[in-house]
Amino acid sequence: MRRGLEIANRLFKRMSVRERLLTLVFVLTIVGLWTSSQFQRARTWNEMRSNTATTLISHQMDLNSQSEVRRGLEGALERVEPSKTYSASQLSGRIDALLRQAGLSTSADIDPVRSQDGEIFNDHNIRVRLGRISIAQVIEFNSLIRNETPYITVEKVDLSANRRKPEEIDARFEINSFELKNLN
Repeated sequence: MRRGLEIANRLFKRMSVRERLLTLVFVLTIVGLWTSSQFQRARTWNEMRSNTATTLISHQMDLNSQSEVRRGLEGALERVEPSKTYSASQLSGRIDALLRQAGLSTSADIDPVRSQDGEIFNDHNIRVRLGRISIAQVIEFNSLIRNETPYITVEKVDLSANRRKPEEIDARFEINSFELKNLN
């Protein structure tokens, strides 16, 4: 190591002022780039450490509230009768029956049921498009669905006036239902 420094010192002394200046600029540039890289690594490490600490705190809060969540879930499950929940095919059939009851079966277009499986229940969604109906029919269909709450709920309703006949409405309902799984 000492011999290498002596060689570097001799080379530096043999250089002209211009060469010394250029060498100094080169060395300072390399040191500056290295320092910048080290600061970037330290910043990234600190951000990762901070994010991990936040995640750990969040997970710890979830673990601490686990008993409260479990009690809430058990209370909610006690208020729901599993026999009244709907499977995907039952939901489709029930919506069809409600449309017939409201006299809307001829103007309805029903999409297939989309389902999402869960640990405790399966979530089912269905879209119903109704074309050229009156506002009274929309209200009647909506009230029929509300009678099915909490087992069937309306997630979203989009209404738009028919351009040719403003007294008629085109409606799109997004309807949600759940099916309790057998927990035994």
